[in-house]
Amino acid sequence: MVVANMRGSSAEEVAERILSQTSLSGLQGPTISPVFCRRDGKVAADYYAIVICVPKKALYKSVQQLRAIGGSGVLISPVTYIFYEETPRWCQLLTKLGL
Repeated sequence: MVVANMRGSSAEEVAERILSQTSLSGLQGPTISPVFCRRDGKVAADYYAIVICVPKKALYKSVQQLRAIGGSGVLISPVTYIFYEETPRWCQLLTKLGL
């Protein structure tokens, strides 16, 4: 999992930059949240935190692409397991088993 801060005018603008890079799309797209800072005595949100899941083999390329589009403070955490949506076959098996 990759977390980074990016300066931007809106979450949509940051998403456009991220999705323009092939290895930054994540599982379904990035999660983007405002980062609130205090500037000149006022609360401002001109940075956004982005979270994406990247395959281990594409990690270095993804970090390079993030930096190229303005990503900073990049944090990497291992993902132990990803639970995708339950498939119809799995639901059928659970029903047959009475679970």
